[in-house]
Amino acid sequence: CTTNTYTIGGTLSGLAAGASVSLQNNGGDTLALSANGAFSFATALADGSSYSVTVFAQPAGSFQQVCQLSSGSGTVTGANVTTVAVTCVSENLFSNGFE
Repeated sequence: CTTNTYTIGGTLSGLAAGASVSLQNNGGDTLALSANGAFSFATALADGSSYSVTVFAQPAGSFQQVCQLSSGSGTVTGANVTTVAVTCVSENLFSNGFE
């Protein structure tokens, strides 16, 4: 009996050049991303397993970006998951509140 395994992944968009964001699946599989586009976690999951992707570390330093997830959790249903969407946007931080 062979257990089929499938990858968890999706698409990253909006990340500033030179920035990076770290994602985590099921609290253990961490993936650092530094370019927009398709991604997938290294650890494949068995059919019927649940997955839960979270932002492990937001872009640091002067990038002032926040990355948000959609479709980050669900159950593997006989195919690779490619629907996790990570969207990064620049924060509008104003030093004096009037700019």
